[in-house]
Amino acid sequence: MKYDRIFLIDDEPIINSIQTLYLQQFFPENSIDKYDKATHALEKLLDLDESTKRVLIFVDLNMPVLSGQQLLDKLYEGQVNYEIEAYVITFSQDPDEVEKISKHPYVKKVIRKPINDQKLVELGF
Repeated sequence: MKYDRIFLIDDEPIINSIQTLYLQQFFPENSIDKYDKATHALEKLLDLDESTKRVLIFVDLNMPVLSGQQLLDKLYEGQVNYEIEAYVITFSQDPDEVEKISKHPYVKKVIRKPINDQKLVELGF
């Protein structure tokens, strides 16, 4: 699978750093755009140029200011000109919350935090 950009969006800096290490092992040809504020990631995602065709996003579900659900909704409403494949990462135990985000058009799967090599292999990366 080829991605033009890979984004990791999680408000917890330590988890973000750990997850980045795993992602770099699986995607050595890509740099990982890492954000701890979803609002900053959204600005960047909405500002990608037309050469961007495919974006992979790992996003935390529950974040302050702008949740993972809200970020994905805003991207969907913004009618971006590239393909988005999103994986939602969460500690949430709320089945209704997980079911709701699972139905989002961009979401491929909801996975338990943190991302690790075993989970990435199970996802087919």
